Amino acid sequence: TKMIIINTPHNPTGMVMTAQDMKQLQKLTQNTDIIILSDEVYEHIIFDGADHQSVMRYPKLAERSFVVFSFGKTYHNTGWKMGYCLAPEELMRELRKAHQFIVFSANTPFQYAFADMMKESSHYLNLRDFYEEKRNQFLKLITGSKFKAKPASGSYFQMLSYKGVSNEKDSDFAIRLTKEIGVASIPTSAFYHHAVDRKMLRFCFAKSDETLERAAERLMRV
Repeated sequence: TKMIIINTPHNPTGMVMTAQDMKQLQKLTQNTDIIILSDEVYEHIIFDGADHQSVMRYPKLAERSFVVFSFGKTYHNTGWKMGYCLAPEELMRELRKAHQFIVFSANTPFQYAFADMMKESSHYLNLRDFYEEKRNQFLKLITGSKFKAKPASGSYFQMLSYKGVSNEKDSDFAIRLTKEIGVASIPTSAFYHHAVDRKMLRFCFAKSDETLERAAERLMRV
């Protein structure tokens, strides 16, 4: 094993890694040369009083990790495609060898824009409450439907099981929902190397209240 890739909060499941998970990862990688790539782009979107367990909290993990963050996820402008990576100097030196040929350069005007936005900390500090309310609203709106949910612990995605609705392939069912009732989702088999179909769809609740209400109303009719 050369590298372990983790993602917390997790897309698409909404799972959040715990302190115990991190300690186990630390134990697993000690006395090895394994590198960790930690995707933490939803770091501020975590619910129910939980704390974000970044690998940077654990010195033995931090010294072997690339940690990736996203300005776009935090500031509601994912189309800008702007993020950043933290790593020890010796690892970052190797990353730059590839990075310079992949993207060549960063978007300077966007960097200045984000630097200005970051002066106001209330935005990202309030993301937790903002999205937790959205999650709760969506789950409340679909209560009583044939879809089953385990509340997401983080991110702005909610997984729903449709086993009580249909036995169709998740990709076929997702397409049918989009065409017939106008509600789009992502079939979770798309996230698997071997397209494992667990009859689950990923829905995004980073939407206006009106959009969530309209989507839930249509899902209730399924």
